Amino acid sequence: MIRQILIAVLGVCLSAATADAQTDITFATDWKAQAEHGGFYQALAKGFYAKRGLRVRIRPGGPQADNPRLMAAGALDIAMASNSFQPINLVAAGADVKVVMASFQKDPQVLMVHPHINANSIADLRGMPVFISDSAVATFWPWLQARFAFEGSQIRKYTYSLAPWLVNKGTVQEGYLSSEPFTAQVAGVKPKVFLFADAGYPGYAAMIMARGDYLRQNPDAVKAFVAATIEGWRDYLWGDPAVGNALIIRDNPEMTEDLIAFARKAMLDNELLGCKECIGTMTADRWQTFYEEMSGLGILPAGVDVRAAYSLDYLP
Repeated sequence: MIRQILIAVLGVCLSAATADAQTDITFATDWKAQAEHGGFYQALAKGFYAKRGLRVRIRPGGPQADNPRLMAAGALDIAMASNSFQPINLVAAGADVKVVMASFQKDPQVLMVHPHINANSIADLRGMPVFISDSAVATFWPWLQARFAFEGSQIRKYTYSLAPWLVNKGTVQEGYLSSEPFTAQVAGVKPKVFLFADAGYPGYAAMIMARGDYLRQNPDAVKAFVAATIEGWRDYLWGDPAVGNALIIRDNPEMTEDLIAFARKAMLDNELLGCKECIGTMTADRWQTFYEEMSGLGILPAGVDVRAAYSLDYLP
């Protein structure tokens, strides 16, 4: 079924792009193709980019992807920012970049534990060993320390395998709401999951970030890209996602239909992208709140004008 859909989708994409596209855009994501990128793939598959005069190519990321560094070096014009730290740190370092849209209104970052653990909130995980990635040490970990009194001695290195956590049943595992809990269930463990956003974590996620010179030279193309992406997300979450899923599996053969379905349901059930009418929304107050909280914790440098890290001018 997926094979048949993919053949049809590719035909639509190629014919639409050939007929209508005027501006080429290569959009770099932050990870391998997955449901968390579904709106972008749906917009490509359904011709939402092409009908706005864009010929879009999605370039998947992976464990070694470093979109912020590539943006700063001028190697990327438009890419996905995984979290609110990335654009602010880039601006603090002197890079001319701006976020123009936020897909996820809630950061999908979670901590999870084995079901027998007596825990009802993140606060109850204090003192337990926590498997986290290197990037997390410089982003959300200080927030956990400040908000819940976590300590550095709890850190265990996460190498993108759940095997150590599965074996060590008294530990905590970081992850994405739409991914690691599914992997745990496949392995026979239905975890208790705690979403950072439910505990007050204020960041956006899965944002569209562009270089300043590219924005100045291509404002209409960026607006069109944002509008098509919003249409793609609405269609992917509240319509039939089959054509987008076919392209996701094309770009990431390791992906499964079951994981995609789990992730899509998690995004809907937890309103990670907000309501249907508010896809892509950002506010100045939310950015300022994030910056003040994180700079107050020493995670972000002081004295940064956070308004330089985003623009609301490209939203519909």
